[in-house]
Amino acid sequence: TPLSPGRRALLALVRRSRHREVPLRDLQGGKTPPGARLGVPFLLHDLLGAEQLQSVPTAAGPLLRLAES
Repeated sequence: TPLSPGRRALLALVRRSRHREVPLRDLQGGKTPPGARLGVPFLLHDLLGAEQLQSVPTAAGPLLRLAES
């Protein structure tokens, strides 16, 4: 599916980050990873809905972290 490369790219980005979590604004402000044709906002919504990422509210704004599998 066209979703898979974009999903994999975003999940890899979060996996490589420190503590496996990334501020939401960093993902929204960054450039779209290769393979993410549908755009970062759509893919983030999809990954949150599929429960592969969790949104954690913090004082500095939402933090996205990998869901425990």
